[in-house]
Parts: sequence; C-alpha cells; structure tokens
Amino acid sequence: MGDDHLRKGREVPFHWSLLAGCTSGISARFITAPLDTVKIRLQLHLANETSYGGILHVVRTMLRDEGVRSLWKGNVPALMMYILYGSTQFSAYSTLNKALAGNQWPAQIHTCVVGALAGACSAVVSYPFDVLRTRFIANHDRALSTVLGTTVEIWNNEGAHGFFRGVSSSVIGVGIASSSIFATYESIKIFCEQSPYRDSASIKFLESSASTIAGVVSKTIVFPIDTVRKRIQVINSRHLDRFARGNVAYGVYRGTNFLQLALKVVEKEGASALYRGFTLGIMKSVPTTVVSIGVYEWTLRRVI
Repeated sequence: MGDDHLRKGREVPFHWSLLAGCTSGISARFITAPLDTVKIRLQLHLANETSYGGILHVVRTMLRDEGVRSLWKGNVPALMMYILYGSTQFSAYSTLNKALAGNQWPAQIHTCVVGALAGACSAVVSYPFDVLRTRFIANHDRALSTVLGTTVEIWNNEGAHGFFRGVSSSVIGVGIASSSIFATYESIKIFCEQSPYRDSASIKFLESSASTIAGVVSKTIVFPIDTVRKRIQVINSRHLDRFARGNVAYGVYRGTNFLQLALKVVEKEGASALYRGFTLGIMKSVPTTVVSIGVYEWTLRRVI
C-alpha cells in the first residue's frame, strides 16, 4: 500500500508540497476543463428556460453558436485558479498538518480540521480567478473575452469588491469540501489498513477507490453552495445580457446576498435548481479529486 503524505503528523518540506500541489492543480484542470464549462453554463441558466435543455443540448448549442473553443472558455483564469488553489491547498495542508500534529484528536478529526483550514486559505487566494472564469464561461458571444478587458471592466464597474463577490460562501463551501474530501479519504485508508481482510480483493478495491468516493461525497454536500455562488458572480455585471439567456428574469436576483439568492432560486425555480448540472459536477469532481490527490502523491514519491 502506497506512501500516504496526507497522514497526521507527516512532515513534507514546504517547497516540495508547493511543487506537488501546483502540478496536481494544472493536471486536474486540463483534464476536466470542458466538463467544468458545461456545468457552469447549466448552473447559470434558469431552471424554467426553454432555450437550454440537458447536457447534450447545451453542448450542441455551444458548438453551433460559439464554436469548439467555447468548451475551453475561461481556461486561462481557471488554470491560474487551479495553480493557486492546488499549490496553496496542499502547501497549507502540509504546514498545518505538522503544526497541529501535537493535538490529541483522532486522525480523521485532525485531517478534517486541517483540510478545512487549508481549503479556506486556497479559496481566498484563488477567488478573483474564480470570478473571472465564471464571467468568461457565462459569456455567450462567439468572441472570447480577455483577462485584461474583463479585469478592467469589473474594477471600473464593481470595484475591488467585484473580484470577491461571494467569497464568504466560497470559504464555507471549500472548507466543507476540503474537510469532507480529506476526512473521507483518510477514513477509508485507515479502515483498509486496519481491516483484518486488508489483503482481500474487496478491501484493495475500496482503498483504490478512496479518492473517488471522497470526491462524490464532497460534491454532493457542497453543490448547492457552488450553484448559488456562481449566480452571485454574474448577477451584478453591467453586461448581464451576454451571460444569461432569459436574463430579464435575472433582474429579481440583482443586489441579493447569498441566503436571499438561495431562497429566491428555490421559490422561483424549485429546490432542484440548486442541483442543476450536478451530474456534470460529479463527472468533473471525481477525476479532479483522483488526479489532484494522485498527482500530488506521485510527485512527492519522486522528489522526496
């Protein structure tokens, strides 16, 4: 059974953790970019719209109206976000893991707390690029947006606050996601290692599926938070007409905070709207988690 660099008290040099986290973030982004694009489109479109249907309809419409490149809209800011997120998350995790190793908590609780704190740090650091990514993906124009142009537009019309709109919900969501990922992953690993049947095929399969299960559990818990956050990132834009078909209906969401928007979405579109795009979220989350943790561990095994 492979070396586990996420285990409580495990010392990983900061620079190697930073490198491994950065590598894992880049790898995860390139593999899941189109899934991420279509997922966000589904989250942003109103549940009662007739112009957009399921996943295949969204993909066909994007290819027809905006071209193949539209599946990679937002890739530049998303890549920057993943680099910052991955490097910050894992380097913060390794630092906090060592710093808090003296506590008397069970390993799963320790991992959960450290994972949540690491996730919160990475969410704040990478959040402006998350906003840019959402704005890029939401844009229905065939012409692609530019990082500089969108940055200047947000700054001029919404100020610095525009780059952090919804960041508190992101910290909460990412904290929950990170803690559930690490806690689920470590719980499965520990269970398998302590099992009297550890050499059986079923236990080996369960251990090999730890990161996959962790991704599914995490995404199921935090997906509604992610959906509301995506809406918040675009509803106050001066160019909302570029972002959402049926955008007149979006007028009722302008100026709302996270809780108000969530309640209005449930009232006007139904609770299921909070899980619009969930299938793609799972399809994206599983490979993202598998690649992220897998590449992180693989990199450290080769440099340490």
